[in-house]
Amino acid sequence: MIDVHAPHESTHTWADFFIHIATIAVGLLLAIGLEQTVEAIHHLHQVRETREALHNERFENIRRFHANVEQHIMSMAYLHNNLRIFLYLRDHPGTPQDKLPGILYWSLVGQPWDKSAWSTAESTGVTALMPRDEVSDITASYARLDAAWQSYQPVLTSLTRDTSFYMQTSDITRLSRSDIDKEIESIQQTLAEEAVYGDMLSILGHQRGFGPAPSWWRMLPFEGMSDYYAWARQHPELNAPSEKDIDQARAFAGLPPETPGASFRNFTTR
Repeated sequence: MIDVHAPHESTHTWADFFIHIATIAVGLLLAIGLEQTVEAIHHLHQVRETREALHNERFENIRRFHANVEQHIMSMAYLHNNLRIFLYLRDHPGTPQDKLPGILYWSLVGQPWDKSAWSTAESTGVTALMPRDEVSDITASYARLDAAWQSYQPVLTSLTRDTSFYMQTSDITRLSRSDIDKEIESIQQTLAEEAVYGDMLSILGHQRGFGPAPSWWRMLPFEGMSDYYAWARQHPELNAPSEKDIDQARAFAGLPPETPGASFRNFTTR
């Protein structure tokens, strides 16, 4: 004989159904909220680690900047020294090597910038979690570093060309007059390329934390240029025809006229 018992629980109502659905919904929302909270904490951790890495990388690049400024200045000194020796050899053919006015020196290679932390931040997408203004400032800073380093590449090529005569001989007095003339021209070209690089380094020096910025004149290899503008400051009356040419050029380019004497002051005070 089968016993039939009444159910221990009352029959489900619509209220019970909606309570059950609400319970599930609240549980899902809590789970999603918890997941988002964990993800947000993870993102904050990523940003904090990235900022710390970028901070350390910035100080390393500042150190390399000052090392490159020193290297650039020494490179200009070496090139001026070498140019003087080859000019002497050109004007005094037949001079034995031990009677030349000096020893040849060649530049050491500069230090490339450290970009590992920034490259990692970009490749992992952490930059998308950072404020747009902050990312924009950092991007601009690394772009200036890249521009400076790219301006140094022609110098490296020229230095290789300048020293290629060593494949022929270790005694420059054995070089032909034609080879000596080529070497003089090559060193002058390298000095011109060093000028571009030096100007880029001077610009970098004005970035926050990189200073003191080296002066423009200090970074140029053209020793006579500063003397020329020192002389020009003593003869401002000669500047009128030059100002006319500059004003005409600005007008042709669609630029507004400068304040009288502005171009002259820019060059004489850099």
